[in-house]
Amino acid sequence: MKNKGKKIVIAMMLMILPCAGIISTPPQEAYAMAVDEGGIMPMADGYVWKYKIQNGILYKRLFNASKKQWVGDWIRCK
Repeated sequence: MKNKGKKIVIAMMLMILPCAGIISTPPQEAYAMAVDEGGIMPMADGYVWKYKIQNGILYKRLFNASKKQWVGDWIRCK
């Protein structure tokens, strides 16, 4: 009788445990929708200085890496 009760309890636990993992992890689609609907997103742009040498003179220009756009004109470095 005791063995049968233990087997039933173990069987019930084995059926419940896999379901607990599925319920606790949100599906990837739900996460993507939450981000698109106003979740936390980084708002700051990333800026990088780009350099070039033209006729032996060094120039630099600011580049917005987030938007892939140039910011300002080429500046001669001293």
